Amino acid sequence: MARFTGFDEVYSALYVDFDNIFTRFLEIDPEAARAFGAAPYRWVRWIENHALRILYGEGVRRRILKRMCYLNPQRYQEFRNSFIRSAFQVVDCPPLTSRGKTSTDIHLVMDCMDDLSHSTKFDEFIILSGDADFTPLLIRLQEHARRTLVLSVGYSSPAYTAAASWRIREDWFLQQALRDDRDDLDGDTGDVSGKSVPHATLVQAAARAPESHNGCADRGDAFSADDADSGEEPSPGNAW
Repeated sequence: MARFTGFDEVYSALYVDFDNIFTRFLEIDPEAARAFGAAPYRWVRWIENHALRILYGEGVRRRILKRMCYLNPQRYQEFRNSFIRSAFQVVDCPPLTSRGKTSTDIHLVMDCMDDLSHSTKFDEFIILSGDADFTPLLIRLQEHARRTLVLSVGYSSPAYTAAASWRIREDWFLQQALRDDRDDLDGDTGDVSGKSVPHATLVQAAARAPESHNGCADRGDAFSADDADSGEEPSPGNAW
């Protein structure tokens, strides 16, 4: 499938299901989870710069104009200010039931639907969640000719990943987006060559992460950094 063309800038809106992502990363590597919660500016910059040449061609800039984070303040209050300092609007989603169910899902869906008619026409809706309940939302966004990117952590249902335009690979997010402060952040220009040196624990975490998604082999359906230099094009539902 050919790249999307005709863009100088890609306007994006970002929605973070914090509890879902943080819980998954905590299972893989507590240090990676803490980096996700304590330094969101780092991985936001990675998303802004990553894989633009692959998806849109040369000379295109991604601008994340809206940043939303949905979290349970009773459990994750310590990370709230980190997101506020990184220009996120934080929506507190405390438990509503005795079993700990929060209102994150409905808040995220309502905000996305409202943003379909936003005066700024968002080209991309970026959803960081592995919750398959968002599948109908992805389908609706596609019907409105909006591209959808998801960070799908853990096991992802085939329907969820098929409904997304692109899928960010969990292992690449761990290796590149959550790299240690000792890396040269000033040199982070969004290169997708995979030549950056991630923190040792994050490398180990990525090694423990599944190498396949939805039963598909890693090189079969997932788009990795190595493919960026090969000239291969991803297709909808694939990962980068």
